[in-house]
Amino acid sequence: MGSAQSKELAERFGARHSVHPRENDLILATHGRSVWILDDAAPLQQMSTAILNGEGHLFPVRPALRFTTRFTRYGIGDKVFTGPNPPYGALISYYLKDKPDDKTAFKVQILDRAGKLVQEIEKPAKEKGLNRITWNLRFGGAEVRRPPSEEETAFTGPPRGPQVLPGTYTVKLTIGSRTFEERVEVRLDPTISVPLNDLQAQLDLALTLRDMQSAANTVLRFLDSIKDQLKHTQTTVKTLNKEPDKDLTKALEDYVKEVEALQDRIARRSEGLGIGGRVRVADQIGGLFFAIDGVNAAPTPYQRQYVSEIQPEFRLRMDEANKFIREKVPQWNEKLREWNAPTLTTRKPVEF
Repeated sequence: MGSAQSKELAERFGARHSVHPRENDLILATHGRSVWILDDAAPLQQMSTAILNGEGHLFPVRPALRFTTRFTRYGIGDKVFTGPNPPYGALISYYLKDKPDDKTAFKVQILDRAGKLVQEIEKPAKEKGLNRITWNLRFGGAEVRRPPSEEETAFTGPPRGPQVLPGTYTVKLTIGSRTFEERVEVRLDPTISVPLNDLQAQLDLALTLRDMQSAANTVLRFLDSIKDQLKHTQTTVKTLNKEPDKDLTKALEDYVKEVEALQDRIARRSEGLGIGGRVRVADQIGGLFFAIDGVNAAPTPYQRQYVSEIQPEFRLRMDEANKFIREKVPQWNEKLREWNAPTLTTRKPVEF
């Protein structure tokens, strides 16, 4: 890199530094005791006075490699020292002269060749100065029933969508009324040979399953909310009345049971450790998505058949849920009004 700042940094810590001739990664080493690698030093190399004085700048994105990984070394804790691997996906680097406030529109989006949204990066970094985030080379993930915990995210990663096809995409950075764009090329692992038609078939089926998963989770999230509201009303009624209305108490109990029965027909209950109950259609959809998505290959004939077997059950449960939304919730609200009890949140039927 050769800048005075990098030389001063290296001398201060007794380090040797170089830039990898192929990857353009900045490597700092301290005579065998440690090594530090900055992936893609291009933003530091290209930084200029003009960029620093501008409102913002999106740096060119180097090609990204689509490949599969296998989960290993589970259950050994911190016994074995390992350094973190480079983040998977495309490195997106940008400069912000000032940190945007909450009123300023700030987005990082990935678009395909036709300009259609592939994914909008969730909560992108927006600090003053140089920022870097990673696009995971995927479409946006399915809607979730509930936000994953930190432990779940650490174990399985955040919700994810299907892998994109090899090709050229656009990174679009929006800061207020200004936009910046750069191309990014997604390449397939050169050690494997897969026909593009096979990857297209994989993508088509994975998108179908993702959308089914979104619809099921949207319904389940609504049912969770209805159940919570009913339980809150139960608590309120018991707290405010020494002798609560028996008909209201019985109705609330029946309503909760009916919601739980509908939930149980869509997804298996989560009961902490272990497996709770029979696998339901939402669980089948999720399991099949990860099985199809975990490789660089077309879906097998058995996987295609399994999708066709799941779809009638999925449509049946979604029809039941939408009937509940259209008819049952308004009926319950009429009864609750008669008892001067809090009414339930309503919503439009879920598209699927």
